[in-house]
Amino acid sequence: ENGAQFDMLELREYSPEEDTITSPPPTTEDETSEEKKEPTTTTRRRHHTPSTASSFSRTSNDGNDDNDGDDDGDDDLSSEMRGVHSKLSIPPNTVCVSVPRKCLITVEMGQATEMGRAILNSDLELDAPKHIFLMVYLLWDRKVNGSKSFFKPYYDILPQTLKNMPIFWTDEELTYLEGSYLLAQIADRNDAIEDDYHAICEVAPELASIATLEEFKWARMCVCSRNFGLQIDGNRTSALVPYADMLNHYRPRETKWTFDDDKQAFTITSLQTISRGAQVYDSYGQKCNHRFLLNYGFAVEDNREVDGFCPNEVPIELSIPTSDPLFDAKYEFWTHRESTASNASSIVHHLASAMANPSLHIPSSTQPPPNTSISTPPLPTIKRVRVCVSNNENTRILFSMLRVIVADEAQLRAITTSPGTTTFVSGTALSRHVLGLTSSSVGGASPINHASSPSAALYRTCRDVRCPISFSNERAAMKHLQGVTAQALQGYPTSYEQDVEDLEDETAYPRFSNKRHAKIQVRGEKEVLLHFSVWARTALKVMDVIERELNGEVNGDDTMSFEEIIRTLEDDEEKRTHVTIVRYCADVLDALRREEKKRRRRQLLHVGVAGGANNGTSRYV
Repeated sequence: ENGAQFDMLELREYSPEEDTITSPPPTTEDETSEEKKEPTTTTRRRHHTPSTASSFSRTSNDGNDDNDGDDDGDDDLSSEMRGVHSKLSIPPNTVCVSVPRKCLITVEMGQATEMGRAILNSDLELDAPKHIFLMVYLLWDRKVNGSKSFFKPYYDILPQTLKNMPIFWTDEELTYLEGSYLLAQIADRNDAIEDDYHAICEVAPELASIATLEEFKWARMCVCSRNFGLQIDGNRTSALVPYADMLNHYRPRETKWTFDDDKQAFTITSLQTISRGAQVYDSYGQKCNHRFLLNYGFAVEDNREVDGFCPNEVPIELSIPTSDPLFDAKYEFWTHRESTASNASSIVHHLASAMANPSLHIPSSTQPPPNTSISTPPLPTIKRVRVCVSNNENTRILFSMLRVIVADEAQLRAITTSPGTTTFVSGTALSRHVLGLTSSSVGGASPINHASSPSAALYRTCRDVRCPISFSNERAAMKHLQGVTAQALQGYPTSYEQDVEDLEDETAYPRFSNKRHAKIQVRGEKEVLLHFSVWARTALKVMDVIERELNGEVNGDDTMSFEEIIRTLEDDEEKRTHVTIVRYCADVLDALRREEKKRRRRQLLHVGVAGGANNGTSRYV
């Protein structure tokens, strides 16, 4: 009677034993934006089957808000697994769901409440400002209007507990994530929600009478996992869309959604034929499992695209050792162009560690000047880079930081020198590609016009050293990467191989249980760490071959030449070495090899000329 149309579909509840269960909930675009899905019309290619648990259902439970149960039990699962199915065969380009505007809960509705106006007028800095107003309306309307609320039928089918969400996990369940940085993110999420709650109570005291902190957390995760980012009447907003948020996640996209201004309704349209009885899905996009798990309470077991790409990420922590003789100079470059405010949490951690351990030496460059207020603490030395099994932007940032960490004095001077000076490391790859020196000027220290060289201005932070500095620096960087990944892997109680074996046991690790999702998450992190460990090990092996050749050592019968080892990597039909590693060795290391040959020739030439000058003659080598 309210104009909503979805008569082609029906909502089904599953029992845990059903093979048709192919689900837990959806995803976010980035760490701070928690929109349920992406409103694009691009279709995706199917790469999962239901048996691989690649699609996920939302949760619903008739229990209370207390988080005191073990959600591995059949009773919980039987009431939480749901999916939307087609009642008839649906052709492509068919609108199968239409929800009129009056049935949407929008940000503006929350802002219009008395509590919402108080928040707007207070100019609070909140962790999730866009979604706070959806939460406010949801909590206010349920409490104040209760059974008389227009949205009561929607509230009745929302999950009453969210025990699959990590912020509600028990201490025992959190131990399943031991070694994972996700534990810190879960703690941060809990702290941020609690901070928001108390901050709002300061400016709108009525919140305390409408919702407890636990109810506020429940609302946050409901909105986080169910809201749609929409454009209505030309204005960008977010909305909760009853019934439409029941579609489960599956790749590739089988449907598309939008707000239709002409119809003044939110619509879902099929992109392909959906057979009668089949579950109807929407794709929540290409996401890392840590985002799925943190924001929606599930992890995709085979989170891989049809081309083999896996979006799973792991943060790799890097820092400058305080024992480094060049610490002061490196620290200055390491923190260049960073704001103290943007790194507040890391700064607090840094200072807390120092206060907890008075014997810990804090280098002079990290200590505030004598007259500096404690409110302006030093910038942190630890940086985290999220990387996946790919040679993408973050991989290049990782390698850039590694090059800075291991740089010697001459290399660091070359990296940090102002483009307006002529200081550089003679003969390095950096001398031409970064400082803008021509090949003919390397021996004569004649820089080209830096104003006309855009690359010369790019290397101004520790994230920007995108090309290798030198053969020796790159080798040191790979050794450091090998150590960093080994240390990270040692932080987990089990190995990658053990995780793979554990996931084969669906009795010990039941499908859709928190225990299994945690195992999927840490296995994925280890897969990425192992990738970079193999990258470093393979690169060092190739560099050993290059070093022997540069030294004029004759390769033995059991030792391959550089060309042979590259050919072996490229021709491997089983693709045991990832293509990004192969290309790095074949292209980057080959360029360094040729650069190093030229450098050593120039060095010999310089020695020869110097020797001839001392004897009153000229010698050329």
